[in-house]
Amino acid sequence: MKAYLIREPKEDEILRTIKVFLLAFDRTSYNQLEDEKKVGLRLINENIARFLIAVIDNKIIGVGGLFIYQRVASIGYMGVLSEFRNQGVGSAIFRKLMGLALILGNQTIMLYASKLGEPIYKKYGFQGTYYADMYYLPKDFPKIQIKDKLLKEINFLPDWMLKLDREAIGFDREQYLKARLALGAKILVVEYEGYAMVSKILSQIRLGPLIAKNLDSAIHLIKKSILLGVEQLIISHHPLLRVNFFSELKLIKKGEPNLKMFYGAEIPEKLDYIYVIGTYGKG
Repeated sequence: MKAYLIREPKEDEILRTIKVFLLAFDRTSYNQLEDEKKVGLRLINENIARFLIAVIDNKIIGVGGLFIYQRVASIGYMGVLSEFRNQGVGSAIFRKLMGLALILGNQTIMLYASKLGEPIYKKYGFQGTYYADMYYLPKDFPKIQIKDKLLKEINFLPDWMLKLDREAIGFDREQYLKARLALGAKILVVEYEGYAMVSKILSQIRLGPLIAKNLDSAIHLIKKSILLGVEQLIISHHPLLRVNFFSELKLIKKGEPNLKMFYGAEIPEKLDYIYVIGTYGKG
């Protein structure tokens, strides 16, 4: 393979970068890519995200992303075109992202690792915390009963919601959540008990984050998100998630679980809250 260069994409390369990420996971649907370009540029311009691409002769062959929340960074959106895999491209992008995160002063770096990726990340000093699974919702979902008086859709970030988010994940994501809201995310709340964001990400309607203090609130938030078009969710393994939760929602497990891993300072998460994430890596 020819020598490749790893660098940040130029503004006119963002669209091609998104296409490469989709192609890396055999997704050939390019609907609403202009909207995704606007999302990427906003996150970059507000210093919430940084992206790296691997390039050969002006051809983008791989991509990776770094999302920054004050002193905490998260690595994601990693993908390499199939014909360039197993040649060290993904590892090189990952090492550059790690270096960038540390240069920017982050004390913790997080990611979600597949079974295949776990031993690789452990070699870099990452430690595992808990697993998360992806579930699909069946198309023939039964009629949904929701306590409308409890659940509302809002267009701002109340203080109690930001506090709940900080308690659950252990750091401040206010700037990121504000950006998501400005980019069109819907916010569903059961006041003082839980919230959920529903967004269109890479042409799919996604649920996440969702954080709830109890099972009842989580179920209502998830049911409402289904009515808004959500077809899947990624949820952490959790002692509160009893069998009836999965049977009532008719969740269908998809693929293998991913392990949440961290490098550096451990984050004091509140793991007795129910936590749904929007996306995780597959490599």
